[in-house]
Amino acid sequence: MYLGAGDNGTFTARFFRSNLVESGKPSFNDLTTLENAGYCRGQCWYDNVVYSPPGSPNTVFLGGAYDYEHYGNRSNGRAFIYSTNGGLSFTDMTWDATTNPTPAGSCCQPNPVAPNGMHPDSHAIVRVPGTESYIFGSDGGLVRSDGKFADISGQCSGRELSSDDLIVCQQLLSRVPRFLFNLNKGLSTLQFQSLSLAPDDATHLQGGTQDNGTFESVGSAVIWPQIIYGDGGQSGFKANNSSVRFNTFVGQANDANFRDGDPSKWVIISAPILSSPESSYFYPPIIADPNPAMAGSIFQGSFSVWRTQDWGGNKAYLEANCPEFTTSAVQPGCGDFVPVGPKNKTDLTSHLYGGRIGGAVAAIERAKSDTGTLWVATGTGRVFISKNASNADPSSVTFTRLDPLDSNNPARFVSSISIDPANPNHAWLSYSGYNANTPNRPGHVFEVTYNPNQGKAVWTNLDGDTGPMGDLPVTDLVRDDLNRDLYASTDFGVLRLAHGATSWTVAGTGLPMVEVAGLTINSQARVLYAATHGRSAWKLTLP
Repeated sequence: MYLGAGDNGTFTARFFRSNLVESGKPSFNDLTTLENAGYCRGQCWYDNVVYSPPGSPNTVFLGGAYDYEHYGNRSNGRAFIYSTNGGLSFTDMTWDATTNPTPAGSCCQPNPVAPNGMHPDSHAIVRVPGTESYIFGSDGGLVRSDGKFADISGQCSGRELSSDDLIVCQQLLSRVPRFLFNLNKGLSTLQFQSLSLAPDDATHLQGGTQDNGTFESVGSAVIWPQIIYGDGGQSGFKANNSSVRFNTFVGQANDANFRDGDPSKWVIISAPILSSPESSYFYPPIIADPNPAMAGSIFQGSFSVWRTQDWGGNKAYLEANCPEFTTSAVQPGCGDFVPVGPKNKTDLTSHLYGGRIGGAVAAIERAKSDTGTLWVATGTGRVFISKNASNADPSSVTFTRLDPLDSNNPARFVSSISIDPANPNHAWLSYSGYNANTPNRPGHVFEVTYNPNQGKAVWTNLDGDTGPMGDLPVTDLVRDDLNRDLYASTDFGVLRLAHGATSWTVAGTGLPMVEVAGLTINSQARVLYAATHGRSAWKLTLP
């Protein structure tokens, strides 16, 4: 029996073997060495695989998370490591033998022959019967080894290693796969968090994915080049120039690109937010201003709403001093975001704005019809409107809270806001969570109309009494501005509320029953895009 012991986030996972399990009193030997120690890093709850194929008791694989501390040095990542002598020694299966020799401090730049290494997060493995070929499953889908091996330990000498690390490297690289083949053609596994749409082309999309970076498509269902790595969350295009983009990772980290998404030209713009004491949700809301008159503005939600009015700063300075691949995420000068709101009162989650404290900003939306209106909501159900969000002086921006003025809206996570293009004081809001948790304030979709003269808002629950909405948390909400239908995404697909109807129906056909994390609509082009959790991106031609 082989056993991998998780580390509870301490990066100290260990590896054991017992030869006497049939006795009922097994004695385990600790076989942890520098080759396998901490193989699942700080996330063994997520990445932890121990596998010995049937009939081969001396063969064992350990799968986990990349060994980032030694990646490109004494290991090639250790996504999966492989032993044929009962766990006494291991070799690294992460990159195959076709990778080019690399300079010290880098790793494994693939060549065109077999460009696929393994994803950093590993979950599954199986042997192809009768062969030494294995199929590996990860957050990046599937790869297959060809069953042949090669010694690339000669690469270790160019990595400027200590004597101990050199020995480990030479062992790990002494028997690696000759080829790793990508098996993802036709396999939809990507977990899209969102899709953004270029203002000048209804087929031009960017999409952020969990653990697989941000991808781009211009109308093709199969050609989606990756334009930046990492945990892709949100993305956006400049309203008057789609060659200017932004992307996000997890948390408050986001980049800009001024060169049509060139993967080598991303620059850090969020250092001021990351350097602040504020926090955010895992994927915080961030939007590009949709109004061409304010096209340089980006709004991001942490505890405060943060704003840049020139796409993060001076292009020449950012490209010279803040490239994503060589710069600290908190490098001073890398970004010019500032919090907006009255001085000492920018934190929209604080007690200074009344009840429902805590959480973080959960949703942000700008009106297309004016340059001042901004709607904001938090994870505890606070809802705000600002009528002067574009003021040059960020401290002059003011917020009016709407939710305390009506007793019907839930104290739950606001997942999205959709603003009426004909009336910036009219919007639709969606809520996550269950009515069962707020039985006195149920609802998942609300129509809200703000009266700036009275400083009050009227709320109308649009859940309906019948139909499939039930008590489903809504993850996103968009409106077809031509025929005034609403579309709501849930953990089980997409629903439609036709204009004038009182009950929701399932939107379209063909979409798997899957969590849809985000919706993007272009009413003029009659298309709705859905970002799904694990089934890639989908589109619906609107009626």
